[in-house]
Amino acid sequence: MSKTSVSNETSSMVCLWVEPWGTDHWMRPGEVFTVVTEADSEQSPFNVVVHDQGITVWVNAGHDAEVFDKNGGLVPCGHQRLAEGRG
Repeated sequence: MSKTSVSNETSSMVCLWVEPWGTDHWMRPGEVFTVVTEADSEQSPFNVVVHDQGITVWVNAGHDAEVFDKNGGLVPCGHQRLAEGRG
């Protein structure tokens, strides 16, 4: 199992995208999420990209991935997504 943590150290909401599935998980300032996959760490399972639309974690190893909050709770796709026209 491999994990990578992503933290929002800005003063704004930031989107964490998990690819290749395109799931979005919105982070409030100060939040930390962990992306977990079944791949072994030797397989270089993640690439992390910071861009204008947020942060993307690419899961490279051909395994599913899940996102968890700092308390170990599952963070589903669309978590804290802003409504259309807001933000």
